[in-house]
Amino acid sequence: MTASPEQLLSAKGARTMAIARPNGSHRPAETPARGGPPTRLRVMTLAECSAARPIPYLVKGLVRPGDVVILFGPPGAGKSVLAPYLAHAIATGRTIFGRRVRQMPVIYASPEDGPGMILRGAALRHAYGDAPGLLLIPQPLNLMTLPPAAPDNSQMPRDAQDLRAVAEHFRAGLIVLDTVAAAFPGLRENEPDAMDHVVRVARFLAESGAAVVLVHHAAKGGGTTPRGHGRLEGDADTTLLIETAEGGGLRTTRIGKNRSGSALGTLAFTIRAESLGTDDDGDPITAPVAVEAEEGAATSPRKAAPKLPEAAALLLRELTGLAADGAGEMTKPEPGMPMVRAIPRDVLRARLIRVGWFAPDQISAVLPGSEKPTRSGYRAENKALNTLKLRGLAGFNRDAVWLA
Repeated sequence: MTASPEQLLSAKGARTMAIARPNGSHRPAETPARGGPPTRLRVMTLAECSAARPIPYLVKGLVRPGDVVILFGPPGAGKSVLAPYLAHAIATGRTIFGRRVRQMPVIYASPEDGPGMILRGAALRHAYGDAPGLLLIPQPLNLMTLPPAAPDNSQMPRDAQDLRAVAEHFRAGLIVLDTVAAAFPGLRENEPDAMDHVVRVARFLAESGAAVVLVHHAAKGGGTTPRGHGRLEGDADTTLLIETAEGGGLRTTRIGKNRSGSALGTLAFTIRAESLGTDDDGDPITAPVAVEAEEGAATSPRKAAPKLPEAAALLLRELTGLAADGAGEMTKPEPGMPMVRAIPRDVLRARLIRVGWFAPDQISAVLPGSEKPTRSGYRAENKALNTLKLRGLAGFNRDAVWLA
């Protein structure tokens, strides 16, 4: 019979000690004849560590079963394009960004934009082939509200229980929540208790054995951390930040925290509009898909895009803030367009007036609170929007504005 580590130590004259008891006392412990020490704690020697099998992976060096991953970035960065691409790769076992992938079923919940996700799913199939193991839930979820009879936070919301049951039924290796704000309606992101709830739900889902990807927004003002209280980032196993170069189509996903491997390196991709035929009016139907950039594209020297004029840059900042706040609605502002968050022009205009974007001579007001742009103010607004449109950063029509 193989001797335990403790028996080997005792044979060399060493004394074993029990773990501290509740009253804080220590006393020598008898070496057990069989098994490990008298404690629930697992004790391993370095030799046992060397003989241990590697931890399994979903995406090698990036995602493991049971991990909680935060994929975040500013509005329009491509979060809801890259996340389905990752899901499709895992569902098919296809190598992604040069990393091996272990094929597993995937549950993709899209409470923010179900119709848009259905289109993106069709585009993925058209571009990269069918993925029977990629299962969509394109409907609203409420992972915030506890059951009425729950006396405390020990129970989980009904939708969280159902989502875990679905994952366990299909033996999913990945669960995607796109987005945190939509899956947790009414979430007060800056409050620690609220973010603790998100963490508890994510870990509850991960107990199914699946990794959980939370699609989230970046902090406002070009932040490099997930929006809201830091407890979410602090608990995550992996963080992935999507950044977009000004005026360029290349997206760079930077690996931050990574308990599965190195935090060095980037994942570069672009977004392509995949043609899906025409609708009943004969207009083209397209949906975005992620396309991996050539190796080294994220770090190769590129000609810098011309700097945005100050007026356009400030307008883009306010438009991004409105989108992050959930202003407007998910819709198709033009025929053949994918679903986007369209913000009414008057909502953007009111924001611009409030922050002092217009020059004094570009505003008229009969009474306090009745400010509106003059003709020159409207021209300045349209000029800035046209600049953003030409750079591929935003789109607009007479009624609405949206991030590209």
